[in-house]
Amino acid sequence: MIPAHALAGIACMHLGRLASRDKESWLWFGIAFAFISHAVIDALAIFTYHDASPSGSTFSQFVFWFWLAGAVSVIYWALHNDRRYGYGILAALSYDLWDHWILRGVACTSDGFPDGCMSVYAYEHLHLHHLEWFLLDTVFAGVERHYGDESYFIVELFCVALLCASVWWLRKHTPLPQEEEEE
Repeated sequence: MIPAHALAGIACMHLGRLASRDKESWLWFGIAFAFISHAVIDALAIFTYHDASPSGSTFSQFVFWFWLAGAVSVIYWALHNDRRYGYGILAALSYDLWDHWILRGVACTSDGFPDGCMSVYAYEHLHLHHLEWFLLDTVFAGVERHYGDESYFIVELFCVALLCASVWWLRKHTPLPQEEEEE
């Protein structure tokens, strides 16, 4: 769910500011928090529908396009408000960019893209999602997964609403420094 990862990346920039007492290191803290946030959100996704597809059922297609439009909106809003949010968003999305786009692309290129790349999981030892899998195998071992259960789409909506409220609150109570202040 790209909007959730993007919103978490934005929130993490503020959390980096909150956690860092050193004005110069807040950005690095925020990027690190955003990177880790991906694994946490993906692990928590066991409680969500998380099965959107542009070629699935009508409901799945609706969810896919809904979240895609949401992702574009969130990223546009974030970059329009403060370009530094882009660092958090990029860090939060880095798992998917690396594992699903770069590694799959490299794996498919050598085969000439025979049947598309969606089912290719090559170079698994290089995947960043190992942290997510660790959380799933330890913290959430034995917990029922709800992927594909349409009624759990409401949980996704609730999570995104909670992230939106968190970003709103953090922007108000822990604003990022003015860019002139950083130098």
